[in-house]
Formats: sequence, C-alpha cells, structure tokens
Amino acid sequence: MLGKARKLVERALIGRSAPALAHWGISLPRRLVTSIQADGFREVVQYAARHQKFFARKLSGNGIDPSRVRRPEDLGEIFTTAEDLLTLPSEEFLCREPQAVFETTGTTGRPKRTYFSYDELDFAARYEAAALYEIGVRPGDRVVCTFDAAYWISSWLTFLACKQLGVFCSAVGKPHPKEVYSRLREYGYNIIIADPTWLVTLSEIAQVEGAPSVKLMIAAGDRMTDAYRRYVQEVWNAPVVLGYGSTEMGGGLGMECLRRDGYHIDEFNFWVEILNPDAEGYGELVVTTLARRTMPLIRYRARDLTRFLEGSCPCGATIQRIAKIRGRRDEMVVMGAGNMYPEIFEKVLEGVEGISDRWQVAVRQEGRHDILEFRVELSNGISPATVEQAVRENLQARFPDVWANHVCGMFRLALRCLPAGKLETGRKQRRLVDERSDS
Repeated sequence: MLGKARKLVERALIGRSAPALAHWGISLPRRLVTSIQADGFREVVQYAARHQKFFARKLSGNGIDPSRVRRPEDLGEIFTTAEDLLTLPSEEFLCREPQAVFETTGTTGRPKRTYFSYDELDFAARYEAAALYEIGVRPGDRVVCTFDAAYWISSWLTFLACKQLGVFCSAVGKPHPKEVYSRLREYGYNIIIADPTWLVTLSEIAQVEGAPSVKLMIAAGDRMTDAYRRYVQEVWNAPVVLGYGSTEMGGGLGMECLRRDGYHIDEFNFWVEILNPDAEGYGELVVTTLARRTMPLIRYRARDLTRFLEGSCPCGATIQRIAKIRGRRDEMVVMGAGNMYPEIFEKVLEGVEGISDRWQVAVRQEGRHDILEFRVELSNGISPATVEQAVRENLQARFPDVWANHVCGMFRLALRCLPAGKLETGRKQRRLVDERSDS
C-alpha cells in the first residue's frame, strides 16, 4: 500500500515529462521530500521482507518485525554488503524474475551482479533525464557517451535518458579518445559524457589539435581531482559536472548542479545514511533503494567515505547534498586503470623473476596523469628493464581491461627499483597506496 505522500506524488507525475520532473524535484518543500522518502522506505522494507530470502533471514535472525520499521536505524545492525553480493547466490536477493543484469567494473575477476526489470531501467532513466535537463541538456543537443557499454549500467541509462529527452545520443562504449575526437565536428557533438581520466586524454588531444565548441561535459566513473577538472574546463572553455553512482545503486545516486558544490541526491528513490561519521561528518555511505522491486538493496554499505553538506544549495534545490567522495573504507583505489585492489598486483607480479616478496604499488599523479608505479626490490642481478617488460606482459595478458585503459592513455605505468630491505616496516606493508592530492 503506497504511503499518502508518495501516492499523491505518483498520481501527480503520471505522464509528466523529464523537464516537469526536474522542476518538481528541486522545488518541493523539504518536509514533503522527507515524507515521500519515509513512505518509500517503509514500502520497500515490507516488500523485501516478503520476497527477498536474504533480508527476511536477517529480520528473523534479529527478531525484527518489518511492520514496525520506520527508519533505517530501526533495523539495528542489518546491512547488505559487497561481500554478500559476491559470495551469495543471486537467488538470495532476487524478488521476482529479472529482465536485465549488469555487473560492477571491478577488475578482481569477481564482479558484483545487480538485476533489473525493463520498467526499472526506464524509471531510473527518467530521473537521470531530469538531472540532465536540470544542468542544461536540451533537445537539439548532441551527446556522445563513452562509458564502457559492456556489463556496466551507466552507458545504457544515459542512452535511455537521452531518448526520454528526445536528445541525439551516441553511446559508443569506450573507444580510444582519438576515435571520438575525429568525429566531434562531423557529428556535431556538443555534450561529452565520459570517465574523468578518459576525458583528460581527450583534452590533451584537443589542446594540440584544437577544441571544437562544446557546451557541457559530464564526468563519472572514477576520481576527478580539482586539477583535472580545471585543466579540462580550460581546454574546452566549458563546465565539467560530476555525477556519482554505481551499478548496485542502479546508475546515478546523485549529480552536481551547475554550481558544482556537492552531489544532489535522488532522495525520491534512495535513502542515504552516513555510518559512523567522524568529527568532520565523514563516514561510510549506506544506501537503500526505494523504488526497485526486482533486486532491492536494503542498507547497502557502499564503502565510499563522504558527508552530508549543510545548508541549502544556491541553485534552490531542496534535496540533500553529499560531498565529493573522500576515499574508500577498504583498500580499493579508483583511478584511470579502473577499480584497483592489492590482489590484482599479486597476480601481475606472480612469476616475475628477480624480485623479492616485498613490493608496493602506488597511485600518484604527474601533471594531469595518473601513474601506476610498481615499487619492487630486485635480486639475482636482474635488470629493471627485464622486470618492467615482464610486468607489462602480465598486466596485458591477465587484465586486458586494465591494459586497454592504459592504451587509451587513461594512466601510465612506472617501475621504481629499491634497495633490498627498503620496503620492510615494523608492521604489515600496505600493498596499494593512493598518493594523489585533490589540489
């Protein structure tokens, strides 16, 4: 049974266009937004209690009556984690027969799978279309989207969102930036949607060859520092707007407005919590999907660290904002190569002769480029060139997706040879470190 506030809104929005939805989304009184959100939370909790094995078992094990749950904190220590999605069969989370599946872009060989119905994809695209409209995308614009189209959801949702807006869109997967640059003028693209590091490489080409006129760029998928953003904006003389989300969240959780001061959250379809915030308010992002019924996620621990931004945005939107992601709760590093984990490099270095078992990989920044630097201790008189060649060959053979991003110029490889014992510490050596700054 739909809650009163949500029912009234659903009736009011039947048949409404994305522009109308955009206007509605930023103008509702705050109390109505929170009422809609609370209705959605109660509904999805009761639905998942009846249809999702995983959540029903969690409720039973904690002695919680779903009919008495009003807010996330009423669920105590019940969460859904990435490990749950990785280790448990999909049947534990599916509530009905799915029509589509997407995977995370993780390069560990164990992608997390999230299932949807066609209606859910269209519904999510409708809200993305509203967000695109709010930042200036209009019929007559021409969009090129270079998100990876394989099993990643973002490319498909962007295409569907542009379809709902009636906007020309080429969702072309992730070709080399040179291929897209050669077509910018031919097809008249004036909006570019891409991974940040891919966008940097395209901008380097444009800086040399000339930048065609564009009105807007939208970046999402990996980390974009302030330095990267400034550079891209200077080359194209156009704003870069950042989006945030994941496959588990069903695409976009939030997007910046043209003020570019934090992500505006889609509170009508998500309930966001910040778990265990520190003195600055930064904690782990926890997300509940409110509208999905094929595979709803209740209190999904996203591992990303962020905080709520206080005060209203000058753009006038009444929905909450979160800050740019500060980092990850675990050891994963998001960069131009993709989602990097220590175990990736264990496999890359496996079998490389002449190095000790002490090593470290650092992600650092040189100018506008992410550098993936292997730090190793040499033995047996082997030459650095031999080790570097073996590392490159293993990376290309064992992680072709990562290597493809290297070929596209999204990151550079480096090898740093250190004296024996240099990497020894009094405690466990961190295998993967992120040494980039946001400045």
